[in-house]
Amino acid sequence: MIDAHIHCHFTKDENSSQIAELKNAMQAQDITRGILYLIDEKDYTDRNFAQDFGDSLIPAIALNPQDPSIDKKLEDVCSHGVKIVKLLPYEQQIFYEDFDAICDYAEKVQKHAMILTICGAYGSKDVYRTNGVELAAAVLQAGFENPLIVAHGGMVRQLDTWSLMCEYPNLYMDISFTIPYWWGSHVIEDLHFVMKQSNYERIFWGSDYPYHSLEEALKYFDRFCKVYGVSPENREKLLYGNFEAFYDAYLTERESL
Repeated sequence: MIDAHIHCHFTKDENSSQIAELKNAMQAQDITRGILYLIDEKDYTDRNFAQDFGDSLIPAIALNPQDPSIDKKLEDVCSHGVKIVKLLPYEQQIFYEDFDAICDYAEKVQKHAMILTICGAYGSKDVYRTNGVELAAAVLQAGFENPLIVAHGGMVRQLDTWSLMCEYPNLYMDISFTIPYWWGSHVIEDLHFVMKQSNYERIFWGSDYPYHSLEEALKYFDRFCKVYGVSPENREKLLYGNFEAFYDAYLTERESL
């Protein structure tokens, strides 16, 4: 299995042990690879992105897109092999009035041949001031052609994400956090609809560990597959095949964007 969405909040001088602990947790669930999203402000200043993560962890980082030093920081993380950067509209307070500036940032990301992930979470007191799916739409419309992943699938806006996927073949989604959190709501039915319409393509399973344990995330995913009659072939696509193809195309040294 491949987990497309993992976190680790590093404690200084304990990085090596924390990485080993994370890898052991993954191995216990037969997870062979995962994207490790570094979303703490100190992940850049403490150089957490520059660690040796081995082959099983793919480092990705959230940077402040409006930082005056963003060009230098993008070059820095690129030079250490980081190929994915993340935007968090709620946490970083990226509001609708900031979207044009974010599109300029996405252009810089593209020039560095990097992949962009936009958090598709939904909520908080700023629920009517920003939205990750709408930000993704703005970035794509502005001409972003590299792979773009909407994390968590857009949550209550799964159908919006699918509508964009119909127009933009470079758009993907991961479904981390969504199934356990929204179980029992229409979001789960919407997600199943999107999976069927997409023929289970361009969708990655993820856990959002440690916000959901690996065990819980897999339990709810199996429950979802059972309730909606997801075939073994399509289950394998979500858990492994789709991301493995993505990895081979965009995250290995032998290919470029």
